[in-house]
Amino acid sequence: MKIPSNSPYFNQVEAPKKEEHPEIRKVAKQFEGLFLNQVVSAMRKTVVKGGMVPESNAERIYQSMLDSEYTEKMTDTEQLGLSQMIYEQLLRSSGAR
Repeated sequence: MKIPSNSPYFNQVEAPKKEEHPEIRKVAKQFEGLFLNQVVSAMRKTVVKGGMVPESNAERIYQSMLDSEYTEKMTDTEQLGLSQMIYEQLLRSSGAR
């Protein structure tokens, strides 16, 4: 579909805004990842152990890696909005806008 340049809808379309502070955005996402990793680790500690087979060191390493992967996926989806709130707070506290 082609929209002529004199169309009233042409002026309503906004170009995506360029990220003004990508380094602050990156820090906000990293902090969200750290926070979510702590949450997932705390949730895992609430699970009752089976007791039939003793937990090995390899299993603990695997679960830690799995928790990190869960955290990374949750952070990538940006569904929680936590990184956005952290980003805005960092902008306010740094005086950058």
